[in-house]
Amino acid sequence: MKDKRKYQSDLSFKIERPAPLYPYDERTDTISLPPEVEKEVKDIVLSKGVPSAVKRVMDLTGAGLKVSKDYIDRLCEMPDIRSIHKTNG
Repeated sequence: MKDKRKYQSDLSFKIERPAPLYPYDERTDTISLPPEVEKEVKDIVLSKGVPSAVKRVMDLTGAGLKVSKDYIDRLCEMPDIRSIHKTNG
């Protein structure tokens, strides 16, 4: 079954990637994800770690490494993640 998402080309590496489902605001470097996706990302942080969560955010938004990492850092500062993270680690 063919993926119906539009594709964007990165000509410097000649890689075709799917267009991001939740594009970030390049002007302000702001990522805004729906609550259910944000919960998924939080679960990835807790189960697989920050690098996996950063990769997921990059795939979902098309944002670069720094913007995605900053988003995860802000997400981890939220009280619900911080309290769970401290009890597990």
